[in-house]
Amino acid sequence: MNEPSAPLWAIGSYVDSSGRRVPWRITHEEIGRDIDAATQVLTELGVAGKRVLWCSMLSQAGQFWPYICGSFLTGARLSCADATAGEAARVGMFLRLMEYEAVFGVTEPILDGFDEMGRRYEEVFAGVPIIGAVPGAYERLTEAGLVPTRFVLCGPAVAVGRAPKCPALVAGDEWELGAVDGHICVTARRARAQEFVRTPTAVRGDIVDGGVTW
Repeated sequence: MNEPSAPLWAIGSYVDSSGRRVPWRITHEEIGRDIDAATQVLTELGVAGKRVLWCSMLSQAGQFWPYICGSFLTGARLSCADATAGEAARVGMFLRLMEYEAVFGVTEPILDGFDEMGRRYEEVFAGVPIIGAVPGAYERLTEAGLVPTRFVLCGPAVAVGRAPKCPALVAGDEWELGAVDGHICVTARRARAQEFVRTPTAVRGDIVDGGVTW
């Protein structure tokens, strides 16, 4: 299902199963639907009107912008940082000076940055109820005694665990997840400028109860 003639909002990108970064066409209509879906997810997570920290890269704007807009729409107060080792100091500063209900997009490079500074994860994230971590970072936080929530970019789709240890779910009206040769694949349920039919992504994992685990 695609709409090649629809006006474009932006060109995003995602990483496929070969590790290649793939350009991704996004229309205004699509980004509006994604903002609605992200707003619903944030409301379900209970972060509406609270303080949220987002860690991402500019190349991931297609996936993260709906959640940033959704944060505003729920009345949440938000901060943003790059998902890099160099930004670990900024992430640590935010968490030290303000109380956050959630931090989403914690990556291994961010944790590497804390390692370089000699900061313990359990100290940095103390008091944060929701720690949304990607594969790799999720395991390291768990080993440190924390209880993170699964958060992963499945190609163009964002999958978020609704509670710790639960599978990460995408917006069910927009996306369907599957698995091909150990990689998570994604299918668009509604018309988009770019076709996604069991498109393999860089994420390795399994599908349990319709969501991603690893």
